[in-house]
Amino acid sequence: MSLMAQVAQEQDVSDKELGQFADAYTEVQMENQKSQQKMIAIIKDEGLEVERFNEIQQAEMDPNKESDATKAEKEKHGNVTTKIQELQPEMEKKAIASIESTGITFEDYESLAAKIQNDQSLQQRLQAIIVKRQSDKS
Repeated sequence: MSLMAQVAQEQDVSDKELGQFADAYTEVQMENQKSQQKMIAIIKDEGLEVERFNEIQQAEMDPNKESDATKAEKEKHGNVTTKIQELQPEMEKKAIASIESTGITFEDYESLAAKIQNDQSLQQRLQAIIVKRQSDKS
């Protein structure tokens, strides 16, 4: 990409937009943490350790890997997977709502995320905004 094209692309994203994205991103991170805690609780309620669940999950995903999970563990893993899949739509709705609560649409959030992912200078600007906001809070 030419320098001019890079500068033009960078100017596509205003500080205001980047600020909204930073707010939305932070909200999504918090929502993801809540979701992870729910998933951990589901795994533990089913009687598995998170590490063990992940081992079984990896073995299930890898056709070349023989799972050493017992029948009971496989059943628990299946129950957890089902419960997590049932939670998915609710978790997605909450994530979208948390994004939109910051004044940015989900579509804009996704398109900005894609731009940021492909642009080092945008990543640095975003990081600076997030760091500044965290230091303002403390």
